[in-house]
Amino acid sequence: MNADLVFPHDYRSDGFTTNVTSRQAAEPDPVVRELLQNSLDAAVREAGRERAEVHFTIARRVLSDLPGLAAYRRAFQAARKEREADSTAKTHDQQSAIERIQSALDRAEMSVLFCRDNGVGLDLRRLQALLSEGNSNKAGGGAGSYGLGHLTAYAASDLRYVLYAGRQPGGDIASGHAILASHRVGRNRFAADGYWRRTAEVLNYTVDDGNYPREAPALLQDEVDQINSSGTVIAIAGFNHFHDDDPASAFDDICRVAAVNFLAAIVNGRMVVHVHDQQSRKHKEVNADSVAEVLGQIANQQRLPDGMSGWLVGSQAYRALETLQTGRVLDRPVDRSVEVRFRALEEQSNERSRVQVFRDGMWITNNAPELGTGMFNGVQPFDAVVLLRDADPEDHGELYDLVRNAEGPEHRGLSKFRELPKKERDRLRSMLRQLAERLREEAGEIEHEESYTPAGFAVFNADELRDATPVPRLRYRPSTGNQAATDETGSVAEDPPTPNYLGSNTPAEPHQRRVPAPGKAVRVKRTIVPVDGVNGEIRRFAAALEIAEESSARDYYELRVLVESGSDESCDQPLQPQWLSIKSVTVDGEPIEVGGKLEAPIPKTARSLTIDLAEPVSAAAVLELDVVRRRRSSSKG
Repeated sequence: MNADLVFPHDYRSDGFTTNVTSRQAAEPDPVVRELLQNSLDAAVREAGRERAEVHFTIARRVLSDLPGLAAYRRAFQAARKEREADSTAKTHDQQSAIERIQSALDRAEMSVLFCRDNGVGLDLRRLQALLSEGNSNKAGGGAGSYGLGHLTAYAASDLRYVLYAGRQPGGDIASGHAILASHRVGRNRFAADGYWRRTAEVLNYTVDDGNYPREAPALLQDEVDQINSSGTVIAIAGFNHFHDDDPASAFDDICRVAAVNFLAAIVNGRMVVHVHDQQSRKHKEVNADSVAEVLGQIANQQRLPDGMSGWLVGSQAYRALETLQTGRVLDRPVDRSVEVRFRALEEQSNERSRVQVFRDGMWITNNAPELGTGMFNGVQPFDAVVLLRDADPEDHGELYDLVRNAEGPEHRGLSKFRELPKKERDRLRSMLRQLAERLREEAGEIEHEESYTPAGFAVFNADELRDATPVPRLRYRPSTGNQAATDETGSVAEDPPTPNYLGSNTPAEPHQRRVPAPGKAVRVKRTIVPVDGVNGEIRRFAAALEIAEESSARDYYELRVLVESGSDESCDQPLQPQWLSIKSVTVDGEPIEVGGKLEAPIPKTARSLTIDLAEPVSAAAVLELDVVRRRRSSSKG
C-alpha cells in the first residue's frame, strides 16, 4: 500500500501539550460516551438501522503493525530533541507526554481499543470532518458530532494516534491522525499533526485534498472484514486503559458508561453494546436484558469521584432504569416529541424528586431549568424520565430542537442555555415550566408539612425571612513577632473551641478556618435539602432561594454557606460559625465555578440552586445559607 504517516509543512510552533491533547482527562466517561454518540447517530439516524450494534474490543497487537511507525518515530525524536533543547518547554505536562510516548515505543506490543459500528460508514466528507481539528457538525440533527469524538479519544491513547476505516457499498476508505509536536528536519519545519494517507511529492497538502487510502491498514483489516454493508472502525493505538492501575477495569468501565449514558436507547432496543477483552477472553453484551445487572453494581453510588461532576451518578441511573421499566406514560405532554415516564416514590423513601432528560436515547441532564430537584418541594416524591424523541426527521418537534440547541459540545447538560437567542431561551424555559407543572399535578401536593431531613440539617421554610450571619470585623496591629488579629475593641480575637462538623480529612482547629469579608445582610427566604451523602458526609445540597428586598443596579449578591455554631450572643463565649469553601454553584441550571472560595456570586433572580462544597460536611451539621449585598464602585466619566 502506497501510504505513510505524513506531517505537512507548517511554520507554527506547537508543543506536546495543546488544547487538543489536553481536552479531556483519561476518564472512560467522556471517551466512551463520545464514541457511542457517533455510532448511535450513524446507525439509527443516518443508516436507518433499527438499532445500533457497537463492538468495543480491547486487544494486544505488535507495535510494528502501527501504520507509519517509522515516520512516527522520526517525527517524535525530532520533536523531543527540539523541546529538550528549549529550557522553557520543559514543563511537567510536556515531560509526562514525552515519557508516555517513549515508554509505548520501547515495547514490542501495544494495547489497542477498537470501536466498530454498523452505521453509515465513512465517505470523503465524513473523514475530512473527523480529521479536522475541533469541527463540530451535528449531522442531520444527530446527538454526536464529527470531530469532537476524534479529539476526545486522544486522552485514552499514550501514543496520541487514532486510526479510522469505513466501509460503504461504494468501497472502503481509511486514514489516521497523530498529534505530537512541531519539529524541524534540516531547514524544513513540520506540523505537530500527522495524517496517514497516500504519499505524494508535495507534502504541504491539507486534510481537504481527498488523498486517502482506499483500503484499511493491516491493523484494522480484521475489524473492517466483520462489517457487512456499511460501518466504521476506530482504533485507539497505545490504549492506556484510562490510566487505571488495573488494566482489566477498562472492560467494566466501558460497560458502565454505555449502560448509564445510553440507558433509554438500550432499554428501548435501539442500541446493543458488545464489549470484548481478547486477553482475558471476557465478553459482555449490554442490552435490554442485561442493563439491570450492569447498573446494579453501582446502584448504591451516591457521589461521583472528584473531577467527574456533571455526570449521572449510579444510584440515579438505577432509579431511571426502574422508571423506564415500571413507570407509566403521562398523557398531555407539552410537545409531540416528548414522552414522559412517571413513577411515584414512597413518601417516606427519603428520596428527592428527580427528572432525567434523554434525547434520542442518550442522557443529557438531570438539572434542566425548571426541572431541578428544588422545583418540586411540597409535592409527593417521584422519579421521571423525559424522552425527547425524533418524531420526524424533517420536523423534530419544538422542545426537541430547543434542548438540542442548548446542549454544550459534549451534549451533556444545557451549558449553552444562556447563549440562546432570548426568544428561544424564553420559549425553552416556558415549555419546561409547563412540563414541571404537569409533573407536579401528577405527583400531587404533600398533605402535611413534614419532610425528611438527615439529623441536624437545618431546613428553613420558604416563608421564613432571615438575615445573614454577621462576620466580626478583624484588623491587624503591628507587633514584634507574629501579628495578632484583634476585634474592633482592640482585644485579641480568640475563638473558643468549635465542634468539628467538617469531613474527616479537614482540620478542625478554629485558627485554620477562614472567614468571609463583612457584607450588608440581605433578607432572604430559603429551603435547604442535602442531595448527595456517603459515609455520613455531605458534599452537595439543593436549595430554593428568594431574595425579599429591592436593590439598585450597582448592587450584586454573594452566597455563603456556613455550619451554625448552635450558640448566640447571650452565651458567655458565643461560638463562631464555620464558613465552608464552595467548589461550584449551579443556578437555575447554569454552573458557576467558584474554586474553593467562601463566597459565590449569584444573580439577583436566582431561585433554584445546587451547591457543591469543596470539603465534606458531617450529616450532623446544621447548614445555613447567607446572602450579602455588595456594591460596585461607581465609574468616573
